[in-house]
Amino acid sequence: MKAILIDPNMKSVTRIDISKDAQMSDYFGEKPRMAMKFPNGDVLFAGVQERAEAFIIGGSRPIAGPGLIVGRRSGAGERGPARVHLDDVVTMVRWTAIEVRPGAPAAVRAIVIDPEQGLIEEVMISANELAVMNLLGGEIGSYMRVPGNDHVFSPAFEWASPWCWRKDDLTFSSRSVIVGHDSETDYFADVVTSVENLRTSVEFRAPNESCWMSYAARKTQADQPPTA
Repeated sequence: MKAILIDPNMKSVTRIDISKDAQMSDYFGEKPRMAMKFPNGDVLFAGVQERAEAFIIGGSRPIAGPGLIVGRRSGAGERGPARVHLDDVVTMVRWTAIEVRPGAPAAVRAIVIDPEQGLIEEVMISANELAVMNLLGGEIGSYMRVPGNDHVFSPAFEWASPWCWRKDDLTFSSRSVIVGHDSETDYFADVVTSVENLRTSVEFRAPNESCWMSYAARKTQADQPPTA
């Protein structure tokens, strides 16, 4: 059966032979969508995945990826040959490109600050809120945007006798997770600030105490064995 293949990657419009009872998904690797129907009954199929290379046919919107023109349905699961002339399709097609939004990263670098354990550590986490919840031990209660477009996440629950930590003029009364944020895509990103910076600038305070201590002092205290 004659069909017309429009390939924006190769910048080509060609006539090809396909089986009349072939499944369109066999050619696209997915269930395609009907992108256009011609007055003579021919149909243009295209994929559904986002791709950069695209084409415009007639007055259509940009169609991403390759397209396949076949004839009208001739029976159950069958289509006839394309009736539109190849030369006419060639004159109607214009090549273009679509800006494809990048996908979310699989994993990102984050920093955990746990004042009760005297902990400031970098970890790799999946780039989603479930991973942050896992580190916080429960639901996310709030987040604060800090310089560098990092986000500091805190848990929804309050500790009965919380250790606190602070950096500059910001104080947090719980374990926190710092993750970067991509403003263009709204995805999580690698944390911008460094563990070294936080270990020299973060201070901790014990429950019911008024004095703050450095990370080094808190770490030394946390590493000491409990007194009998």
